[in-house]
Parts: sequence; C-alpha cells; structure tokens
Amino acid sequence: RQRQMCIRDRSMIEQESSVVGTLLASGYTRGELVRHYMTLPVVVMLVASVVGNVLGYTWMKYVVAGMYYHSYSLPTYTTIWNADAFIETTVIPFVLLLVVNFLVIMSMMTLPPLQFLRHELKRNKKRRAISLPNWKFITRFRIRVILQNKAAYLTLFAGIFFASVLMLFGMMLSPLLTHFKAEVLDSKIANYQYILKMPLETETSGAEKYAVSELKNSSDEEITVYGIEEHSKYLKNLDLKDGEVVLSDGYMEKYGIRIGDEIKLHEEYGDNKYTFKVSGSYHYPATMCIFLSKSTFCDIFDKDPDYFSGYFSNSKIKDIDEKYIGSVLDLEALTKISRQLDVSMGNMMSLVNAFAIGIYMVVIYLLSKIIIEKNAQAISMTKILGYTNGEISRLYIWPTTIVVIICLLLSLPIEKAVMNVLFREMMLTSISGWIALWIDPKIYVEMFLIGIGTYAVVAMIEYRRIKHVPMDEALKNVE
Repeated sequence: RQRQMCIRDRSMIEQESSVVGTLLASGYTRGELVRHYMTLPVVVMLVASVVGNVLGYTWMKYVVAGMYYHSYSLPTYTTIWNADAFIETTVIPFVLLLVVNFLVIMSMMTLPPLQFLRHELKRNKKRRAISLPNWKFITRFRIRVILQNKAAYLTLFAGIFFASVLMLFGMMLSPLLTHFKAEVLDSKIANYQYILKMPLETETSGAEKYAVSELKNSSDEEITVYGIEEHSKYLKNLDLKDGEVVLSDGYMEKYGIRIGDEIKLHEEYGDNKYTFKVSGSYHYPATMCIFLSKSTFCDIFDKDPDYFSGYFSNSKIKDIDEKYIGSVLDLEALTKISRQLDVSMGNMMSLVNAFAIGIYMVVIYLLSKIIIEKNAQAISMTKILGYTNGEISRLYIWPTTIVVIICLLLSLPIEKAVMNVLFREMMLTSISGWIALWIDPKIYVEMFLIGIGTYAVVAMIEYRRIKHVPMDEALKNVE
C-alpha cells in the first residue's frame, strides 16, 4: 500500500512537473512543495484510519462477534479499546506512509527547476532504448509500454501476490477440512474405540483388546500411546515387533521426526520420562499417537501381560455398563476438530475472500490509472492521428492485461510455497493435532478466473478513461 501511494505521488509530480518547475523558479521553497504534496496522502490516511477504527468498533465488531457466537458458547462481551491493535493497524501504517512518502517526494524535489520544466525527472541520463526484434508494430509498442512502466508492474505483481495469498487461504479451508474428514474416515481403526475405566470382558463379536495411555511431549501436546495385540485384525498393515515404536504420520510431519530418531515423552502428573526410538510411520491422521506391541507397552508401563484398557470394535458394545466406559471414540468424535474449524472459521474465510478481491481491484485500478494518466499526451496524439478508442485501448490496456495474466500465473507456485510455511506455523502454534496441507487443484483455476474477472471490471473503467482523454491534451506541455 505504501508503494502504491509513493507511485501515485511520483506520478502526480511528473504530471505537474512544469508547474513544480515554475513554482521553484518563482521562489517557492522545496519545503513548501513537499508539504503541499504530503498533505493529500496524509489527509487520506487520516480519514481512512478514522473510518476504519469507527467501523472496527461499531459495525464490524458485530460481524465478527456473530461469527464467534455462532461457533462457541461465549458470555456477553464488552467492547474495550485495544492499544496494541491501534498501534499495529493505525500508528505503524501512518508512520510508514509519512516516512516513505517524505523520502520519495524530497528526493524528487532536489532536482533543479530546469529539469522539472523539461520533464526530465530521472537522475540518470536517458538510457538507450532496448533493441527489440523485428516484430509487428503493435507488439513492439506494447512491450515498450511494459518496459516504461516496469516499476508500476512490479508493484502490481506484489499486490496481486499478496491478495492471492489471502484468497488462497480463504478458499482452501473448506475443501481442506472436507478432505481431512474423508481421510480420517478412510483410515479409521474401527467404528468404535472404547476406553474402559477398568478391564472388563465382553462377548461382542469382533471386539479386540488394546492398551492405551496418555503422555506429553516436549511441547506439552497430548500424545496417545497404543499397545496393540499381535496380528491385530484392525491394524493389519501395522507390523510391530517387540521394542519397536511406530508413529502416526501426522506426528512425524508436525515435528519433523524421521525414522531412526528418538522421541522423549513424559507423564502429565508424574515424574516418569520415556524415550522411544522410531522404527516406522502409520497413516492415522485422526490423532497424534504412537503404536507399540502390547507386550512392549506392558513392559514399559509396568503392567501385567494380560492388561488391557479398551476395545476396538466395528459394532457397539452393549454388555458393558456405561458407568465403566471412560470414553468412546466413534466417527463423530474422530472428525470433531475438522467440523469445529469449519464452523468457527467458515464465515471468517468469506470475509477474507472479500478483502482479497477488494485488494485486487484497488491495486489493479490504481496502477492502470497511473499508466493511462502518464500516457495521456501520447493517447491524445494517437486520437489526432485517427486511431479509434478501441485501437488505443489495445495499445495501452492490453499490455496491462498481459502483465496481469503473467502475474496471476507466476504467483501461483509462490503462493503454494508461502502457504506451506504459513499453514505449518498455524498448525504448530494454534491447534492441537495435525492437519496436512491439501489444496484442491480447482482452487487455482477459480483464483485465476476471479483475478481475470476482477481485472475485466477495471479494464472497462480504464477504457472509459481513454475515451475521455481530450485531443487538445497533445498540445499541452509542447516545447
């Protein structure tokens, strides 16, 4: 945003360079001109800050509060002024705006008045134009437009990239959680996992005993430890040998654990600490857990060889009184995390998408407008030479169209890499458990189409701007 404002201020000075040169030659000081050109962005920033804070503490707070009330049972809240939020959202951007704009404007104002009068606002001598192949005139003209406005187009890429990251985060969440729920259901051990308060036998057909305990890792995250029967019919692909430990793949991915590494766990309320050497991984995204053979489990935790604390079963156990059942992990419980995230963050993601589209439109509109304004005299001359508005738009709007398409395509792989980092940090710091990042491929297509559709609206606005460029513009500033 600061770079856009700087480009806008620089463009304004370039358009009014003759006026600036005349004022400097007439005795106006550079400080007076700097204050003049600083006034507008400062006023705009102040108005935006006031409006933003008023909306944040009035209308927007009800929107966000409604999202939380929809997801959680919260008591009635009281609105309080947040100093940290005010500094981060208002004070810091305002200071950045002042500093960056002052440096840019002041650097331009150090030029002598004669250079302003000649419209020579570059410190370096005019470089020799890049030699282009013998392509069609229209193609070479569009490339010249791109090369002349490369700074604006680099800013355009940065704006599109930032907006695309926001949009990717907003659009990927719901499909990601749906995919995660499907993975959990596909990899479930059994329809029911019973954890008993005391060992009790059952006559339920197909029920299989297992031992279970809860430990904590170095991050104080709860890790479930399973002691599995030899030749288990519920975990057929899990090959456990005495003394070996297999981790769920989510546990290994979250903490960067590899086969052969050692992990250290401890009791939550006791002093006992345990060290396990990892011999393999098992696809079980439902929880953070490790698997041992039941004999190894009993040796480590000093239990009798016939000890067990739960049952795997595909049918409901009815011959054990509910008062002896500690908990039941069924299909609904396995998908609880994903459902909670979907409900709590679904509406928020719609808001993120709306802001991302808004950023798209503002960035593309401002930079496209600046490019048209910088070339207003040339556009006026082409009108005098008989070019139609449609032909002129193909000269000046098509280069921006090409750059927007390239920016949208180039930003996709970078966004994916950035999202890998951001999503991992979010899972490490905010959520107990692990959800592997998965992005539905069709989201990339949807993002590209949204970007193109947003630009199409801006292109129509810029076409109207070209139509309103008068022919007498070419007669101004002629030396």
